[in-house]
Amino acid sequence: MRWAVVLLVLAVVVAGIAFGIRAIAGALGGGGADDTPDPAPATSEAAAEPTSDPATPAECSAEGLTVELASDAGAYALGQTAVFTLTLTNVGEAPCTIDAGRTAAQLVVTSGADRVWSSADCEPGDPRLLLLDAGSSDVSAIEWATNRSAPECPTDLPPIGAGTYQATVTTSTTTTEPLVFTVG
Repeated sequence: MRWAVVLLVLAVVVAGIAFGIRAIAGALGGGGADDTPDPAPATSEAAAEPTSDPATPAECSAEGLTVELASDAGAYALGQTAVFTLTLTNVGEAPCTIDAGRTAAQLVVTSGADRVWSSADCEPGDPRLLLLDAGSSDVSAIEWATNRSAPECPTDLPPIGAGTYQATVTTSTTTTEPLVFTVG
């Protein structure tokens, strides 16, 4: 029994020494298993982190995107359908995104100061979101029935007449040069 008392006293002394060492280490900043770690100090690297996900491509910029408009003919008869070709090309070094839907990439036909028709007027359709890899292009066709349109698509518009017209496409980044053609 005497050995049991000696072992008990020895265990209490060892536990006391361990507790004391732990208390001294905690006071000196060593921390123990139950301590909550201090938050990491802010560094200049943390402040310089990008605000967007690098895996998500950015929207195409005006410098990184060419927008070209062409037509299937230089002259159309009244009532004939004109077909325009829209080509969007990513000339940047990284993939980018753009909405090429009929409202976001809007084709407008004018004659002088008269706004004759827009692809966004009567059937604007849904967005057409594109991811263009560097150097890649998207080609789409836009048809115009050589008629007049207006916002909210009224039905009592006068017919167009013979004359010179021009078409432009406006995207989120640019407007094309006018494409001139005749109808009549």
